[in-house]
Amino acid sequence: MSDGTQLQAKGIREFQRGDFEKAIASFTEAIAAYENDKDLVSAAEMKVNLGLCHREMEAYDKAIELIESGLEVFRQEDDKHREAQALGNLALAYSKQENDEQATTLYREAAALFREAGDDDNYGETVLALADLQFRSGDLMQAVATFEAGLDHIRNPNQRQKMAKQLLVVKNRMLGQKKSDAAESGSDEPTSDRRRRRSLRRKKKE
Repeated sequence: MSDGTQLQAKGIREFQRGDFEKAIASFTEAIAAYENDKDLVSAAEMKVNLGLCHREMEAYDKAIELIESGLEVFRQEDDKHREAQALGNLALAYSKQENDEQATTLYREAAALFREAGDDDNYGETVLALADLQFRSGDLMQAVATFEAGLDHIRNPNQRQKMAKQLLVVKNRMLGQKKSDAAESGSDEPTSDRRRRRSLRRKKKE
């Protein structure tokens, strides 16, 4: 195992514990080790990891700078999957800054790359993140539609996602029943409105 790999694993453990300062030190050493081995892609990954540390510490400008640095390398190397991951992480950093417009654009770019790569799970997770952003922005109808589309691509949903999927199934069944009732009556107009109109007609005749 190379020094870079060992330092990377150490940094990830520190990050998971919430020891972000220690993780920054480990990832910084990993960058030097990977660059010494001429492994530019892995070094770029460590820059993204540094960005994640700074994002957790709410140093969003620094986080964006570091993630963009890694993203540039992934694009140069035509590494679409890592590019998509970096775009998703960059989107969340912009979202934390409440720059929803830029975050939305980046989430859409990341989702498109994941779909192109056939990575359904990451595509679904990215679409769900976009739905959360739309919900926060107040675009509720679009958020629900986006959320539903994202859930369709999650193969192993967590408990919250399972509950949401069940609620969407119930919603769609209810909507389907309403449409069916309207079709049987020969009109798309709600029953209550039709009754009210008939009542008004009877009153006019009286």
